Amino acid sequence: MNPLRPLTIPTYRWLFAAMVLTIFAQGAWALYLAMQTLDLGATPATLSGVVVWSGIGLLAGSLPAGVLADRIPNKSVIVGVLSLNLAIATATSTVAVFGMVAFWMLAASAFFIGVSTAFFFPAYTALVPVLVESDDLMAVNGLEGAIRPLVGQALAPAAVGAVIGVSMPAAGGYLIAAALAVALLAALQLPAPTPAESEADASAASPIGDLLDGFGYAARTRWVRTSVLFAAVMGLVVTGPLEVLLPALMRSSHENGPALYGAVLAALGVGGLVGSLLAGSWCTPERFLPAMIGAWALGCLPLTIPALTSNPWAIGVGLAIYGALIGIGMVIWGTVLQEHVPLEMLGRVASLDFFISIAFMPLSIALTGLLSRHIDTHTLFISAGLVPLVMAVLLATLGQLRMPRTTVGVADGA
Repeated sequence: MNPLRPLTIPTYRWLFAAMVLTIFAQGAWALYLAMQTLDLGATPATLSGVVVWSGIGLLAGSLPAGVLADRIPNKSVIVGVLSLNLAIATATSTVAVFGMVAFWMLAASAFFIGVSTAFFFPAYTALVPVLVESDDLMAVNGLEGAIRPLVGQALAPAAVGAVIGVSMPAAGGYLIAAALAVALLAALQLPAPTPAESEADASAASPIGDLLDGFGYAARTRWVRTSVLFAAVMGLVVTGPLEVLLPALMRSSHENGPALYGAVLAALGVGGLVGSLLAGSWCTPERFLPAMIGAWALGCLPLTIPALTSNPWAIGVGLAIYGALIGIGMVIWGTVLQEHVPLEMLGRVASLDFFISIAFMPLSIALTGLLSRHIDTHTLFISAGLVPLVMAVLLATLGQLRMPRTTVGVADGA
């Protein structure tokens, strides 16, 4: 299968353009927010107090986002998100140009952009199977998986950093606003919702009832429950060592530690890009649950390498393998969501996954900092590599990786 084939679908090209530019804006916003805050003379504590509101906003918006995505046309959600983010980015930059920006304004803008951005991806996920045939879903998710590290983690910070470097922070804000404006124009080209969508929206239950229904579906559907549980545990044991212990190890072991840390993270991004594009050229595995959990579990094994050596080449190769296998698993996960979760439930299940991935990141970082005072760093790296594999074996032993007879709209029991 050609991983670029979905780009031949005219309606999906508009959605793809909106998604790419949204990822660009999201990646660039983090750098702009930090630079604009530091330009006001912020201390590290003040900077942390501003930036943290982006994460709080993402977390606060993630579960309501799924309910909204299942209640109103997803085009309307995407257009609304992009319009709000465009207004906030433009207003924040303009206030900064006139020298009237304050820390509380930056914190407020971070929160509201975090909340609104949380609404974009469940709506995007739910809209994809409406615009794309089932045979192309792996390719679509492969493209998205490749775009996230390439655009969000590399191109966006580099472009905005260059603009700010030759001008002022507000110029970076205007570049983000320009990207959002083009994304909004692309989103406006998406097809209008069908009458069936509008009728379903009108008959929707209460938002709280919708949210509980989403939790209930995830809890009683084994393949969803198993996937979310495994991803939560994996995020808990992996995020902290990668974001706390690894930079500390590279800095203490090498004179040019920060540069080497950036290089090994780049290897992780390259691995993720290659793995996502590779998976995008495949068909969905028939035994998708063991394939996905197996890719994630085996992908974590290279995280034991820093416990054995601080050689940056060995760590970089290990992280590239980690990124590739995690990327493959994520492409399979995104595809089976869109193929097997009922369309009227898809936004809520996608937002639940997003909520768990966001919620466990700060918890893992805090827990790693606490444990590192009492447990050897090497032990924590080994745990990050082996705990997911042990959990995968345990789930298989308990029969939780068995494939249900049918997955389409049916809860397959315990």
